[in-house]
Amino acid sequence: MVVNCNRIFKKKLREIKKSLKRCAPCPQLDIIYIKKNTASEIYIAKKTKVAQELGIKINTHTFKRNINPDNIIATCNSLNQDPNCTGYFIQLPIREEFHKAKVLDRISAIKDVDGLSSENLGKSIKGDPLAIRPATVEAVIAVLRNLKIQSKSKKVTIINDSNLIGKPLAGYLLSRGATITICNEFTKDLKAHTKHADIVVTAVGKAGLIRADMISNNSVIIDVGITKVKGKITGDVDTKSVAKKAKAVTPVPNGIGPLTVICLFENLLKLRKLQQNNLK
Repeated sequence: MVVNCNRIFKKKLREIKKSLKRCAPCPQLDIIYIKKNTASEIYIAKKTKVAQELGIKINTHTFKRNINPDNIIATCNSLNQDPNCTGYFIQLPIREEFHKAKVLDRISAIKDVDGLSSENLGKSIKGDPLAIRPATVEAVIAVLRNLKIQSKSKKVTIINDSNLIGKPLAGYLLSRGATITICNEFTKDLKAHTKHADIVVTAVGKAGLIRADMISNNSVIIDVGITKVKGKITGDVDTKSVAKKAKAVTPVPNGIGPLTVICLFENLLKLRKLQQNNLK
């Protein structure tokens, strides 16, 4: 079965609109964008479109590619103190020198809508229920909840070891009783790790990585990978063959990607609630 992620997206959109009616003033999202590539601009455009539909104010702070990390740090410090900014994020990817300057850690945890500061990542890995997790992780969790999949006692293989997906997702699932295997580029015999898994989450960006012969019957396959083949967007999973064997598989495109965008705005509302609780 191919999961209807559009239905999950629309449900979340309705829920956020309801929450916003009870939320005054309306949250504001800020984006720090260091000019990188067309793909990043497409992601920002998608987030802006959803923000407009929700009636959420969005500000984009755009910088040239050769900007000094100190300038970005100064912008982070300013947004951390700005009472109008509910949450913000730095559009990834960014240059290595920004990572070396620990720019992501300059984002206040209470405004870290992407959940990528060390404080929020630490909470995510520990399974802290108050953690702001990366929106991609929340999108994966949303699919599992929609399918009514309980994590307890499930064998889960995650093909990604990044701070954006693999580590925080593993922390969440571990805290709920799952048995986790994390694979990366150095993993030998990937099939041995996917074949007996109840849930496989792949986020590599390698077309056709997961085939039907690599999974078990009635498993759940969540495809977070994105790549282009002959001008067409595709994921890591051979969806056509896998759908015949798996209990459920998410499609690419129109799968986890749009869910990631809507989950970002869920995170924004969580931040607003945390900020209001801190003022009490």
